[in-house]
Amino acid sequence: MAKRRGAEPAAMTAWLEENPLRRWRLSQPPEGWNRSVLARQLGVSHTAVGSWETGKRLPLIDAFAKIEELTGISAKVWMEWYNQRPSGGQS
Repeated sequence: MAKRRGAEPAAMTAWLEENPLRRWRLSQPPEGWNRSVLARQLGVSHTAVGSWETGKRLPLIDAFAKIEELTGISAKVWMEWYNQRPSGGQS
């Protein structure tokens, strides 16, 4: 029986929940940092922020610098998270 499209294994879900930018954004006051607000502060689109949070893409170097300045999340932290991606995980 084929897996349902879009169903994520538990390991992939757990990995996505550990995304440093997502964790930072969700830890902020509820009225403050949705994807659109964060995107405006970083000078990118909200879809770019979404693709970073789902692990489909990594920020470019200039965005890494802005993210670190705004949130304190370093490129090293991002890469450590990204390199722990479960095998076979497709977002």
